[in-house]
Amino acid sequence: MYIFKNLHKRHFLLIAAWFVINVLQSIFTGLHSDESYYWMYAQHLDWGFFDHPPMVALLINMGYSLFQNELGVRLFIIILSSISIAIIVNEINEQKDFFFLCLFVLSFPLIHTHIGGFLALPDIPLIFFTLLFFILYRKFTEKPGLNISLLLSVVIAAMVYSKYHAVLILFFTVLSNLKLLRNRYFWLVIVISLLLLSPHIWWQYQNDFPTLRYHLVERAKPFRLKYTLPYILGQLAVAGPLTGVIVFWKLRSFKAKNIFDRAVILNILGFYTVFFILSFYNRIEAHWTAAIIPLLMIASYPLISNDDVSKKWFKRLSLPVIILFFLFRVYLAVDAIPNVGLLKITFYKRSGIAREIQQMAKGKKVGFFDNYAATSNYIFYTGEQAVLLSDPGYRFCQYDLWDDEAYAEGDSLFIVIPKRMDPPAPIKLCNGQETGFMAIGEFQSLKGLMPVVKHIRKDGSFLKIIIQLRNNSSRSIQLRHPSSPSIGWKQGAPEIGVVPLSDLIRQETIVPGEYVSIKLNIPLKEINTGKPLVIYTRTSENNRGEIIVVSPKMISVGN
Repeated sequence: MYIFKNLHKRHFLLIAAWFVINVLQSIFTGLHSDESYYWMYAQHLDWGFFDHPPMVALLINMGYSLFQNELGVRLFIIILSSISIAIIVNEINEQKDFFFLCLFVLSFPLIHTHIGGFLALPDIPLIFFTLLFFILYRKFTEKPGLNISLLLSVVIAAMVYSKYHAVLILFFTVLSNLKLLRNRYFWLVIVISLLLLSPHIWWQYQNDFPTLRYHLVERAKPFRLKYTLPYILGQLAVAGPLTGVIVFWKLRSFKAKNIFDRAVILNILGFYTVFFILSFYNRIEAHWTAAIIPLLMIASYPLISNDDVSKKWFKRLSLPVIILFFLFRVYLAVDAIPNVGLLKITFYKRSGIAREIQQMAKGKKVGFFDNYAATSNYIFYTGEQAVLLSDPGYRFCQYDLWDDEAYAEGDSLFIVIPKRMDPPAPIKLCNGQETGFMAIGEFQSLKGLMPVVKHIRKDGSFLKIIIQLRNNSSRSIQLRHPSSPSIGWKQGAPEIGVVPLSDLIRQETIVPGEYVSIKLNIPLKEINTGKPLVIYTRTSENNRGEIIVVSPKMISVGN
């Protein structure tokens, strides 16, 4: 099965040129904040990570073993993205108007980033394996058998190991062809795929399913409309800032001629529908539909290229946008061109700010408050370890699973505080961002000091809670320490109350494996009994330990 049978010399020259452009971009462009975070994944290879499956970490690890710089981080991503472009061009199969083919492909913004670009993100391996999946699926529908089933199983596992959006691809593909359920080879594919995915499933189980809890529970918000219009506009822009309207307008005339076409169109419509519904509950990133953009390109290209009017307007509108895309990529790569506003802030002088902070720390260990990306960026560009500190409202991430705070235990710490936390006397760094700083003489982590509600009841005007604190860490926690270990509670952003643990516990130390009980008396007038109550341990610097959430049902019952 030759997947590039429709490509000729000019097509291969296009792909080669695109590969070289992305290599040059990688050499001269600093890491995006997400890329440095995923690079940290690659330094601790595992079967899973807090935010994503492990494929992006594996690819980064492979490239970084060859080149210890930005190109190494992105090398295998660029290889996969270039092959993905080749597959898309092969499937489009344009043999006459090569110029229009180039305009069409390059008019999609995600081609420059999440599909055929240079950024080390999970979307690119997902897209690569999704394209392979559809090629194999087409073959499978024509002639199912053992060999194609084995190949399909491996690719399905690779899709899921890339990003969980793969589950939607699989669901809508099966939905488009329910006869698969009567095919014995289909069930063979399911069994083999699950076997290949079992190490990742086991990892999720061992870590209490952190990825699912984060994406499906912790990120969920009440019903709202504020994100729906931005989602719609974002998807128009992803299909082309000026040409997206043409793409979607022509897509309405798409006719499914076979089982494969039905899978393509149902995946496109299904993705957009699912994320449209989710936009009522949360902000949807524009690139979350990246997996079906190649399908959108393959489906819409013949509809546009065979319509002279649409084709003429597409050329007129896409050319200036493509020129702007390339100018913007140069702007991203050249630090000598100053940043304007926030246009390239996540790429701008990444090495410079890391080394500037290193110099200000004067040999102290460095910590970053509420910024896992800055922590990762510092480690990448300085080669020194750093710790992530988090206030009780900051999101959980992979650093919580690593327990990186153990690195600074008992040492003095130079802490970087983002401007959004309103630090006193912020300083402007070399990239123009304002940042605050503080230093502490002896750092103590409360990671592992887990509160567990043992009893809760209403007593008059108070909510009385008995909490068991268990030290699940490998280090003793000093209660009469300069960090002033405390227990706090809140509903929403502001803290409602906090009590030093030394006021509640007579002993001075909680040793590893030990647990102690404390009593909290919370005035009912200070809380909303219809909302969850968040209880957490934290230090005087507001660095959280562990968090539990008391449900409104427990509060209302009060027993």
